[in-house]
Amino acid sequence: MTEPDTNPPVIHPPLIDPPPILPDTEEFAAYHQRRIHLFTLLTCVLSLLAVGACFVVGSGSLIMPFVLFAILAILIVIWHYPTATVYLVFFATATFELFDSNKPYAYLEKVPFFWNINTIFQTYAHVDFKALPINLMELILLLTVACAGIRAIFDHKRTMTLGPLFWPIVAYIAFVVFGWINGMSTGGDFKISLQEVRPQFYFLTAYFMVVNVISTPRHLHTLYWIMVLSIGLKGILYTIRRYTIYAGMPLPDQGVGSHEEAFLFDCFMMLLVVLSCCGLQKRLRAVMWFLLPFVVLGNLATNRRAGTAALILVFPILLLVAHRVLPKRRKFISALSLAVAILGPIYYYTFRHSDSALAQPARAIASQFEANVRDTNSNAYRDAENADLMATIHLAPIHGYGYGKKMLHAVPIADISKEYEWWDIMTHNQVLWVWMRVGTVGMLAFWMMVSTIIIQACQIIRSETASLEMKAAGIFSTMVICMLMLFGLLDMQFTNYRDMLFGGFCAGIIAIIPRLTPSLPTQEKEITP
Repeated sequence: MTEPDTNPPVIHPPLIDPPPILPDTEEFAAYHQRRIHLFTLLTCVLSLLAVGACFVVGSGSLIMPFVLFAILAILIVIWHYPTATVYLVFFATATFELFDSNKPYAYLEKVPFFWNINTIFQTYAHVDFKALPINLMELILLLTVACAGIRAIFDHKRTMTLGPLFWPIVAYIAFVVFGWINGMSTGGDFKISLQEVRPQFYFLTAYFMVVNVISTPRHLHTLYWIMVLSIGLKGILYTIRRYTIYAGMPLPDQGVGSHEEAFLFDCFMMLLVVLSCCGLQKRLRAVMWFLLPFVVLGNLATNRRAGTAALILVFPILLLVAHRVLPKRRKFISALSLAVAILGPIYYYTFRHSDSALAQPARAIASQFEANVRDTNSNAYRDAENADLMATIHLAPIHGYGYGKKMLHAVPIADISKEYEWWDIMTHNQVLWVWMRVGTVGMLAFWMMVSTIIIQACQIIRSETASLEMKAAGIFSTMVICMLMLFGLLDMQFTNYRDMLFGGFCAGIIAIIPRLTPSLPTQEKEITP
């Protein structure tokens, strides 16, 4: 009789799959040959489409082939680099103007990034092309959304990031939609209403792009460089335009460029002050100091009192905030504040009656106390405009007057339609304009949105876990939102594509800072209790 086997059974470990065998030379060659065939096929198809487009549009026109190749290139870039859309839209926001003024050195005004597709064909192809009323930027955004959707399906990633500011912004946008429906149902003009409503949606769009694409501090650095180089280039062009076309002559009433450029020039200077207070980005600051004279001269060439007022009002707020949240930099901030407090009054009393270009800020301040003829007429116009806005608000104080309709002319006001076509539709005081369009409840939603953005930013810059770099981003973005509100109070900014996009980008930066902070290697505890 044999004894039972008392040894435990041997359990063999599972077999491990062998490492994949690298493809040999023949497989590489076959793969390369397939790519060549695919590329050749696509090239032939695109060439046939381009030739057909030439016959459809008209012989000698290259606009359609150019558009087709541009769309193909954009699709390829967007597919491989999701951040490209954010960089492209941000670059265009800081660089390309909305309209072509047909002035000398207006090279960037002829880039039709914000033009309707119909206008592009009519201007460059001389064809009465009629399609959907969308512009080139919106077309790029639609292509980006399509690419993102396809990638999400293939990668099995269908989640989107909303961020902490999404619902306050959407709450205001809901009233914008209601105001648009209200305006269309009570006789509003459809095309004009689109001009009013679009910038509101652009603010949300820019915010949404940032919170879903920007994910590292390096992305923020890239946005800063894009902003500095783009606005610096505009400063150089405006300076050349000022001292070549209008050399020795007084500036025209509307300056040498668009209104929104003054806002962007102010943002440039605000970023330089923030980075200097924080002691960050030495290379970027060096470039900014080099470009600063051109930006200052370009800003003066815009001849916008609103730009001077916004900068003067926000600058002390910036110094107070920086002094509170950056204890390690308080000596520098105190010295800067003291220099401004001493040199500011000296500059004002020296230049308030001067006609030189450098005296424009001093004249803008003096105009509130000793207004000249131009400023007196401007102040009288704005007072009449505000009275007409309030009269229009009283027609529908709760639900709003709606978009696409002219304000009432309850008080006599100068007709400036020759200079500005939509003078009684998109007014200077756009805080009252918001109230007029969406009513009191919508106005409350608007200020709740703005307040939420500022509160979120304040929580970030006061946080003990936030790095110095993230505090700088929070301070700068907060100052941009504050300046946007001041510009909106004084000079038509809430209906401006570029300024609302820029503000939306900054709101998005505020929303993503808490997400970026943990990835930083070191945390600066700078807030004193």
